[in-house]
Amino acid sequence: MVKVWFDALTAKQARIAAVLTIEGARRGLDFIITCRKYDYVDEVLDMYGLRYQCLGQHGESTREKLVRGLERQLALIDVVGDFDVHVSLTSPDAFRVAFGLNKPIVALTDTVHSYFVNKLTLPLADVVIAPSAIPVSEWGRYVPVTEIDKIRTFDGVFELMWIRRFKPSGESIRKLNLEPRGFVVIRFEESRASYYNYTEKTRLLIDMVKLSLDRGLTAVVFPRYPWQERALNDELGLYIKIGRVVIPRGLRLDGLDLAWHARLVVTGGSTMAHEAALLGTPSISYFPQHYYLDDYLVSRGLPLYRCVDADCLDTMRMLLSKPDVDGDVKGIVNSMEDPTQLIINEIMNVAARGRN
Repeated sequence: MVKVWFDALTAKQARIAAVLTIEGARRGLDFIITCRKYDYVDEVLDMYGLRYQCLGQHGESTREKLVRGLERQLALIDVVGDFDVHVSLTSPDAFRVAFGLNKPIVALTDTVHSYFVNKLTLPLADVVIAPSAIPVSEWGRYVPVTEIDKIRTFDGVFELMWIRRFKPSGESIRKLNLEPRGFVVIRFEESRASYYNYTEKTRLLIDMVKLSLDRGLTAVVFPRYPWQERALNDELGLYIKIGRVVIPRGLRLDGLDLAWHARLVVTGGSTMAHEAALLGTPSISYFPQHYYLDDYLVSRGLPLYRCVDADCLDTMRMLLSKPDVDGDVKGIVNSMEDPTQLIINEIMNVAARGRN
């Protein structure tokens, strides 16, 4: 039995951990899962019925991030015990611990723009697994030329790992008392991430919520920070009271099921936009930076749209005026590569040969 330690820092990473735990068990892999108390990470892990331990917090200022990270590294050492391989979507804390314990590391990554995290993690990895849509040359900022062969690529995106295994239940909309296609999902940007140095889009998001209301739709809104929620309450408090604007709290919701039934998904990040597009639900990403994977999914014919600032309102109006998504989304999704088996194979390979 190969013991694998996975550290999940986001809901996306929690889904990766869940799929690898389930599929890896068939290949003799036993996963130890740790996480950080952040966003919806623990809810996703609970949804899959996994055992895990959440440790530490995510800082906001540069100093706080450093202090929280150091505290978390010390806590992780006491929790993870013995393991054979570490795997994560570039968790700096976990990489430092695994490297310090002389354990091999498999890095999963699709964020070439995350400069500080990549600088701290990718040089320590034995294997780097990334979508082929990102040119290998882009990783040269973090991986020495002499080690470029440690990069493994696949023709797809990580979200395929759970999209391929998803079946809609309708439970999410029953919990929120919503009608299929009668609502828009709107997710604020991660404005405190190390790579995000752009103007906050709170005003834009409120205007997009208002546009949804004008079209007779309910807006299901996911703020990331308290001030974003306060701004919503200040301007749209009445609509929140009557249930036209919903801010889910204290509910175990499957975001995939919600996206499946939505009329449109809007997000300042990438994961929710990619998930929705892969499910066939039109999605808008207003992430203000070039992203290779967006280009890739658009080129494959999926309903993903990019916009900047006021252009987003025009894009939203256009999508809400269209009745249905064109094209064979399921066929497109099936033509792409699910990286699950590639990851499991690489875990077993590095476990067999140990630390390089």
